[in-house]
Amino acid sequence: MASTVRSPSLWRMLVVVSAAVLIAGVLFAWSSALFPLLAGFLLAYLTHPLASLFERYRLPRILGFLTILLLFAGVLVLIFFVFVPALINELMVISDKLPSWQEVTQERITPLLANVKARFPQAYALLEGRINAWAQTTLPSMADRLVSRLGGVLGSFLSVAGALLNLVLIPVIAAYLTVDFNRFLASLRRLVPRPVLPTVDLVAGDVHSVLSSFVRGQLLVSLALGVMYTGGLLLVRSPLALVIGPLAGLLSLVPYLGLIVGVASSFFLSFFEYQDLLHPMGVLAVFVLAQSVEGWLLTPSLLGRSVGLHPVWVLVSLLIGGELFGVPGIIVAVPVAAALRVVLKHAIRAYRASTFYQGEGPTVVIYIRGDSAPCSEFRGVVEAYVRKHGVSARVVDVAGSPRLRKSFGERVPLLEVNGEIVTEGEVEPDTLEALLQEVVGGEG
Repeated sequence: MASTVRSPSLWRMLVVVSAAVLIAGVLFAWSSALFPLLAGFLLAYLTHPLASLFERYRLPRILGFLTILLLFAGVLVLIFFVFVPALINELMVISDKLPSWQEVTQERITPLLANVKARFPQAYALLEGRINAWAQTTLPSMADRLVSRLGGVLGSFLSVAGALLNLVLIPVIAAYLTVDFNRFLASLRRLVPRPVLPTVDLVAGDVHSVLSSFVRGQLLVSLALGVMYTGGLLLVRSPLALVIGPLAGLLSLVPYLGLIVGVASSFFLSFFEYQDLLHPMGVLAVFVLAQSVEGWLLTPSLLGRSVGLHPVWVLVSLLIGGELFGVPGIIVAVPVAAALRVVLKHAIRAYRASTFYQGEGPTVVIYIRGDSAPCSEFRGVVEAYVRKHGVSARVVDVAGSPRLRKSFGERVPLLEVNGEIVTEGEVEPDTLEALLQEVVGGEG
């Protein structure tokens, strides 16, 4: 027996979506000025579960925030005193090997270029001229722009002062919001108009569920990928394994970025170091195995369908987030897209449940096949019910259409109400009448 899903009315959902768009526009327009507040709220949102756990055991909520802050400080200390020295050491080793790698590259590339030049002299000359012209015109201007921008950043005391001020303001704002998080949300809730409050509660609850699952799951997935990347790269003796592995795991917070950076850097470094294909293929095997474990085991168990975005939409969200807000936009693009998906899902559900979409009365379609006894009985029950309640029903024989026969041939008799399939196959008359009362209406 099918069950109907209660959805907010269309006008209420329109009010909620319009308000969300307005708030998003204000935040975008004032993003620079409101950045400390937004970052503080995000930090408070992340520390809220731990603060609530402390509160449950009659401990101050601020302890939850301080715990997260100490963990973050510990990670920074670990990075500066362990990761950075290892990175510097590895880079020094790589710099010592660069001359030999350059010789190897020239030995491998020069015969190849000579062969191409001999076989396609005109095309080679044209391509060489274009590349040289591009390098002569573009590279100096790029260097000038880079120097000017670096000089502007270093010479701007206000930007440095603003960054230092944000470093102080963000933890302070986050601490206050963490302590008063529930009261802050209650105050915002009191500002919502009463007619649309149930809709806001429903949408906000689903968005919170999606975001909390995503943040928790994505952090665990990235940590596991970092461990697998590092262990695998050490196993195949890839250069900079202790650097590239953790970095690729961290960059996995942004979809596809960690994989691209990790594969590209490890593959070429292994090729230059060992000058064979065995070690680069070992690098590829490490990333393929790690991605297989992530796709088949980690993501389904830790993230499930909490985000449920198509890869194309993930890439689009990354491009839009990077274009609008730079690196922070790329970091939050996928969670924001997931939250928008929840809002759009409720909006579409409200639209499809509205009389604007469905019309004044339900649209009932009965799919049958020929004059089979189950289809005739099914049709008789449905037609008698809808006739009794003043609703029209259309009968479609799938035997006359190859497309319908392919889609519904094994599923008839089938009942469709307002474009939704509510039952298919043989069903008892009493059960069918109860279902009709639920999806069509009327007294039983």
